[in-house]
Amino acid sequence: MLYSIAGLNVEYEPRYTRLRSRSLKYLAENPQAGADISLEVTEDEIDEHIAKYDVTRDLAEYVLMGIKFYEKVLDFNAFFLHSSAVSVDSQGFAFTGPCGAGKSTHSSLWRKYFGEKAVAVNDDKPVIRILDNEVYVCGTPFSGKHDINSNTIVPLKGICVLKQAKENSIAPLKPSQALSVIMEQTLRSVELQKMSALLNALDFTLSKVPVYTLSCNISFEAVELAFNTLKS
Repeated sequence: MLYSIAGLNVEYEPRYTRLRSRSLKYLAENPQAGADISLEVTEDEIDEHIAKYDVTRDLAEYVLMGIKFYEKVLDFNAFFLHSSAVSVDSQGFAFTGPCGAGKSTHSSLWRKYFGEKAVAVNDDKPVIRILDNEVYVCGTPFSGKHDINSNTIVPLKGICVLKQAKENSIAPLKPSQALSVIMEQTLRSVELQKMSALLNALDFTLSKVPVYTLSCNISFEAVELAFNTLKS
């Protein structure tokens, strides 16, 4: 089967329900087009994953295919960012940070605050891709526990590194500071060529896209503060 993900034609054959159902919205309009990326997960790889993590075959295939996809996109001026991304009026905003920082909660607040103007790009693992010297955030079918994503590509206006706090505040990070934070939330390849590609993509992204530390509580005031800062 051929899928259109992050502007790439991606070929793979789902065996199990989770991957098959979550990939439906990404089916390529022209299934006869050539593939930019071809992926395969073997039964032996699934067995190894199950032995290591004690999960179902359904989940193992889904996770492994995602890992292989995010490894391959490094060849296309792109990388995966562990974050929750939302689009407002076709402008993308990404919220990253360690597990438990509140990425999904904050992104959900944006969707509630903006209503129909907001679209969930990907709630856990969007792709950041450079196209025509601009930086975009892209939906993928690989979005963690929940199927919260859309087959969309929008310009990335800004990235917020979330920290839980009683009071809301926001402060810019220098690119050198942001690099170490972003590196912790992406896939770092063991292949030298791919690692070099990742660093080049990160360097370009951080030269174009502002990164902020957002200390926030669970409130619409936090949404307003982040949006008004990032959109400017």
